[in-house]
Amino acid sequence: MASRKNLSENEIQNLLLDVRDEDEVFLGDELEDELDEIIPDFRDEQVPVEEDGSNHETDLESSEEEVEEDIVQVRITNSPVTVLTVPEVLRGKGTKKQRTSEKFLWYGTRRRSSRTPQRNIIFHAPGNKALAKFTTSALDSWKLFFTDEILHMIVTNTNLEISEQRKKYKSDRLITSQNDDDDDNSVSTSIRPSFIRDVTVTELKALFGLYYLAGVLKINHLSVKEILDKNTGINYFRSTMSEKRFEFLTNCLRFDDRSTRAERRQHSKLAPIKELFDHIVETSKSLYSPSDCTTIDEQLLGFRGRCPFRMYIPSKPDKYGIKLLMFCDAKSYYMINSIIYTGKDSTPRELPVAEYYALELSNSIHGSNRNITHDNLFTSIPAAEKLLTKNVTTVGTMKRNKTEIPTHFLETKNRLKNTSMFAVHDELTLLSYVPPKLSKGKKKNVIMLSTMHYQPDEDKSVDLPEIISFYNQTKGGVDTFYQLCHTYSISRKTCRWSLCVFYGILNIVGINSMILLHSSKANGKQVFKNRRSFLKALAFDLIKPYLEDRFLYKTLPMHLQISIGDILEKTRPSSAPLPSDSKSGRCSFCPRSKDRKSRTRCEKCKSFICLEKNLPKLLI
Repeated sequence: MASRKNLSENEIQNLLLDVRDEDEVFLGDELEDELDEIIPDFRDEQVPVEEDGSNHETDLESSEEEVEEDIVQVRITNSPVTVLTVPEVLRGKGTKKQRTSEKFLWYGTRRRSSRTPQRNIIFHAPGNKALAKFTTSALDSWKLFFTDEILHMIVTNTNLEISEQRKKYKSDRLITSQNDDDDDNSVSTSIRPSFIRDVTVTELKALFGLYYLAGVLKINHLSVKEILDKNTGINYFRSTMSEKRFEFLTNCLRFDDRSTRAERRQHSKLAPIKELFDHIVETSKSLYSPSDCTTIDEQLLGFRGRCPFRMYIPSKPDKYGIKLLMFCDAKSYYMINSIIYTGKDSTPRELPVAEYYALELSNSIHGSNRNITHDNLFTSIPAAEKLLTKNVTTVGTMKRNKTEIPTHFLETKNRLKNTSMFAVHDELTLLSYVPPKLSKGKKKNVIMLSTMHYQPDEDKSVDLPEIISFYNQTKGGVDTFYQLCHTYSISRKTCRWSLCVFYGILNIVGINSMILLHSSKANGKQVFKNRRSFLKALAFDLIKPYLEDRFLYKTLPMHLQISIGDILEKTRPSSAPLPSDSKSGRCSFCPRSKDRKSRTRCEKCKSFICLEKNLPKLLI
């Protein structure tokens, strides 16, 4: 039988510190002009067996007995598996209208060979590629995904939205004297609220850093008011930006040009986020070479707002959300490729949906002889044969409704427990296994298909067939990645599906960038014992430049000066007096009746201002 050496997973296990148990419900405070629709999952559709041909679509009536998680890993008995003898020639059950000669042909034995098949020989070493080979810090790894070009694109589109939102605020604002609460002492000025100013790249990275920090501290679903509370809030957040600024920037985040969105939406439902998502996926492919074992599965981004492709999957913790089909390394859990599922109308009609996604997700490893492990959603004879033509092997569970499976392999009534049967067809190996554990008091028959394993089990003392053992070892690539995303998720409440996807992108980049740093060959690189410390370092590196700029504001309130100084471990020098003018003018912030004159001007608006006013409260 084919065998592959598994790498040590001790470093990876250190990443799994916490498991989130609660379901995340994504609600929000801002709606997009989207359809409120729940599209059907192609896993939940019932596809009848065709009478005149083989059924290659996935039958998604899908009982719990057929999902791959039920494959027994905890043994009830220590007795070895009994390999049963099967007829020399077997035929698939086929359809009623098929002749016997037209049914799929299997053989009970295959000529033995001591040589490893060419399709199982790997010539590609796993690890970093291109610029990722010599990354030295958490921030360097993160910037491989969020390049300056991408950050400027987000800043440009966000500022366009800010300019639109700014129109909602009056150009004049009412200022009340602090010494007099009488409305008669209020004056109108030409200063807009400072939190509606344009964003810069430095401030945008600081905002992302706060997102990551909230995920590490697991306060991502607390209200901004609670996080920035003067008494019980987080000092790091208050020092970086105000509550109104944080909320305003989050609501204004945009990732595409709204003026051309309607035209692009005619070709793709993902128009608001497509450019950014495609960039992250292509970058992920180009920076890492996966190991010999990979996994295809699905992930659900929890979301309950309006979305034209929102889904309901009751088996998932979040239940409602946006479905991502993912392709991950089974050993390092690096996300190699991902596709957002927007409905069947986005796939070619000539291919079954699951088969199409299996080919698309794995396109970066075609021709490499690597293996893909997946569940019964993606497993079919035609899909396995097509992937073989791409020099990619597969291992997966099969649904019992496939017409290529012999009836002999489906029977359980007179079948002993803990027994297995094998059949072969060219490079295909079919396994039928009845485990010793009963499923709901009944015998269960597990059907597996492999193009990697080229001979039936010969060792009569094994506790589990090698195909199932290999499947159990490699099936968790996407599930582990999904768990990592939830452990320190940065996702916040929102009703904008594009922002929900962006939060998912930040989670993906947070995981991939750490894997790249661990795999880097650079000398003197940062070393982190777990993912929590990595994300904290990344958050601080993203926030620090903005704090350093903010620390130099001469009008910064004293409590913020002290707070930022403690974070940066700096002492602010004695501040020089505010710039003075040779001529004096009336204070712009005092009631005219007070007629206060001053030679001091505000550094931002250049207006005259008296020193008795608490100016920072108006400007910060």
